[in-house]
Amino acid sequence: MEENQVFEQALDNDAVLRSAENVMARLCRSYLVLIAFVAMLLLTYAFLFGPLFPWSPVKPGYERLRLVRADVYFGVGSSLDPAYGLVDQAIEITERFHQLDLRHRMTIIVCRDWADFHRFLPIVRGDGMGAATPEYGTVIFVTPKVQQMKFDINEFIRHELSHAVLDQSSNLWKSLQFKKAPWLFEGVAVLAARQNAYGTWDDFFIRVRTESLAPLFSRDTWKARGFDIRFAYSGWRYFLQWTIEIRGRPLFQKLLLGFMDHPAEAEQVFRDVYGEDLSIAVSQFDATVRAGKWTPTGVEVSR
Repeated sequence: MEENQVFEQALDNDAVLRSAENVMARLCRSYLVLIAFVAMLLLTYAFLFGPLFPWSPVKPGYERLRLVRADVYFGVGSSLDPAYGLVDQAIEITERFHQLDLRHRMTIIVCRDWADFHRFLPIVRGDGMGAATPEYGTVIFVTPKVQQMKFDINEFIRHELSHAVLDQSSNLWKSLQFKKAPWLFEGVAVLAARQNAYGTWDDFFIRVRTESLAPLFSRDTWKARGFDIRFAYSGWRYFLQWTIEIRGRPLFQKLLLGFMDHPAEAEQVFRDVYGEDLSIAVSQFDATVRAGKWTPTGVEVSR
């Protein structure tokens, strides 16, 4: 009798354990289903309204202009500036200038408003940017500022295509380091675009007569963000243009390709290519401009 009671009690304990295990298994399955559901919702949001928007097969609120080498997306019902219809030509100009090929099709998102821009690029804050090209190099986001400030859209597209062609011609790890040398990475983009949104030659010439260019080429200055972006972009542009004009395009191409291979060592690459320190070359450029002995070609000069 006692043996039967012990046996029955053991069976009851086993049943309780199995029941508890079943409950835990059901809870785990429920949690997994919930996690999968939340993940699916987040992924859906990311594609339809968030950072994965450029790759979404459906783009709510946007319609597409399909070109030969690019797709331009803009707000439904809004009027698209005719300049966006010239993106194919801008790509060809970019490739000729850099002597590099854009290997992948471009996607250009003309953001309807700042809310869209910040959803698509949540790591970028503020409203001071005209356009942005993330390091994978296949997508350009154009912010409302370009239209608000009546900037030249062609200039901004060519500027961003410069970033895109360098990114596409490199790998992601190196692309993430390009910004360590803004004097070259941004300078070549402003030069390739012949961009006057940051000031004309006359504007630059007036300022350089009283302000030194040396800090614009200093890593300490970049880290502290202690510079006027308009003056810096102009200074970097004209320095590179001067370098090309007096030392030739083949050497500049060697500099550009060397920078792409060693983006964290741009100053050393410059020294290897030109046989002198960047600081010495900048000083020579500064003195030449101040003395009125050099004027860039291909830009309007009123003085």
